This record gives sequence, C-alpha cells and structure tokens, in this order.
Amino acid sequence: MHAADVDFSLLPEAIAEVQEHLPELERDLHRLVQSPDSGDLLASAFRHMHTIKGDFGYCRATPIIDFIHQLESVLQTMRDRSFQCSPLIAEALIQSMDQVQIMMETLAQTRQFDTKPRGALTGLIQQMAQARNQQDADQAARHILLAEQDVNLGEVGQGGEIAPLASTESVARALALGEQLASALVIRLPRWRGRAAQQCKLVLELNKQYLNPTNEDALKIAVYWHDVGMLACSDFSFQVQPTPKSEGWPIYAAHPDRAAAWLLAIAPDCTEAAQIICQHHQWVNGAGIAPVDKKQLHQGALMLGCSDLMFDRVMGLSGEDYQRGVLRTLFDVGAGFETRFDAALINAFETIAHGLTAPVE
Repeated sequence: MHAADVDFSLLPEAIAEVQEHLPELERDLHRLVQSPDSGDLLASAFRHMHTIKGDFGYCRATPIIDFIHQLESVLQTMRDRSFQCSPLIAEALIQSMDQVQIMMETLAQTRQFDTKPRGALTGLIQQMAQARNQQDADQAARHILLAEQDVNLGEVGQGGEIAPLASTESVARALALGEQLASALVIRLPRWRGRAAQQCKLVLELNKQYLNPTNEDALKIAVYWHDVGMLACSDFSFQVQPTPKSEGWPIYAAHPDRAAAWLLAIAPDCTEAAQIICQHHQWVNGAGIAPVDKKQLHQGALMLGCSDLMFDRVMGLSGEDYQRGVLRTLFDVGAGFETRFDAALINAFETIAHGLTAPVE
C-alpha cells in the first residue's frame, strides 16, 4: 500500500487515540506478569491492542495495521492458554510496540511509511504467536528482544559480509588434520582428554539458539584448531599458563593467529573458521588478549570462548558437582556489565545450561 492511500486528515485524531491506549496496554502487560492467570487483565490488554489497530485502520495505514495484527495474535494465543505472559513476553510486546511508535511518527512527519525492513522481527513475532508452550514462547521472546537491540532488527545480511563457504574437500582436510593436532595437544596436556568433543557439542548447541546461526563446518573446524598453535609453546607453558608479564607470554598470546595461519596453509578457503580462531580470546568488553572492534567480532568466537570457560569450570567433575560447575559458568558468562560476552551468547547459554549433563566416560 502507498502512503497516498492514507487519510492524513484523520491521522492526528488516530495518533491521539493511540497515545492514550499505549500506556494502558503497557500497564496491563506489567500487571499480567504479576497475575498471569487474570482473564480480565488479558482481555483488557487485548482490547487496547485491538483498539490501537482499529485507530490505524480508521485512517488506512495498512503496513502499521499488519504489524500490530501480529502482536495481537500473540495476545490471542495467550487467551487460548497456550502460554502465559512471562516477563520476557511482556517486554517483547512492549518493545515491539515501540516500533509502532516509530512507524507512526515517521508517517506523521514525512507522510511516507517507514521503509526500515522488519521482516525478521515480524517472523519472530509470528513464531511467538504460534508457540504452543511456555518454553517456545519465551525463547521467541528472547529472540525478539535481541532483534530489537540490533540496529538492523535482525535482518539477515545487514551490517556485515557473509563469509564464502569452504569447499567440501577443504572442510574434510581441515577437520581430519585438526582432529590429529587436537590429539597431539592431549598428549602434552592429558587433562584435556575429551575436550574437543565436549566443546564441539556445546558450540553446536549454542549455535542453534542464534537468530542467524553460523556455518557449522566453520565452527567444527575452529573447535579442533583453535588451540593447536600452543604446540609451539614450551612444556612449562602447558603446566602453568603464562601471564602478560611472564617470559612465555608472547608465544602463548600468538597461538590463535598461529593456529589460523597453519589452517589457511592447508585450507586457504577456510577463512571464516580462521577468523573465529583468531578472535576466540578477544572479548566484547575489551579485556581479551588483543584489542577488537565489537562490530567485527564473530559470534562463533564468543561461542568458542564460552566453551573454553565451560571446560575449565567443569573439567573432571560429575553429578551434582558438574551441574554446579555449569551454573558457575552461567554466572561468569552473564556477570553484569563487565561480561566478556554479548547479549546473544548470554541468551543462548542461559537457554541450554540447565539441560547440560556430564559426558559419559
């Protein structure tokens, strides 16, 4: 629909009505979190949402109507008792209504519809509306909130280039040699037995929770190769990890770049895996081995960094001790404003952490 179809003479009146209903809708959603079984509150929230949609229908602002209709469908699913209004769902709905505010203001000020792509966000709202249990609805809400934080609203291909895929031959060669080199590390560091397999499983599980997952082959290669550069370190460095002021630090700190260079020497097209390897000791808070541009930090590097932290916390543990180690890792991953990880990784790890079990020997 074109903006020319909008009745701009009625738009000011519609906006005034919407501005009255938005605070009431938000208030109902907050109250629903406290009283999720309240049919009256849910009916009131639905009524405000439906009225807001109708106000835009009054002046024929169809794109805004269509977006609100998706949010209304979420409330209808809650009325069907498929899931309740959790804090995540309430916040996802409230932040999505902020997009309505933006679209409304753009239309009023420019007499044109806001052209910002919202397809990914709309798709996530539809997922939440179609959820049939609380877990799926909450996960969809998490992804909505992450998309809302993204300047591109989660649109695929926005804000960064997609790395070309490596050939099947390169992937096979890189994985085969990577497994051999990872085994060589275990010979020098026996306590790392089973580490690569555990980390690969964790990283792939984390990857499933991302809105736009990373190529699995690149992740697998990065898991096996990310520490093989340490083979150049002295035996002492394997027993006592160097610190920035120690003699062995330069060789140790260079191990990600060294591993990436070795990988590219035998598989030049595995560039995405090499990027992940180079960055796996870099952090969003700037406290890693090397400075990094947050915008260029590969999400796979954060997954790999999380798997390193996880293995350190649970190594050699089983049963309840293992689960306590997982929860300690969860605390470290989401430790306030100083965390080394971004919101997407924190969300992914929170989602899977409670289901993690110790590997069977």
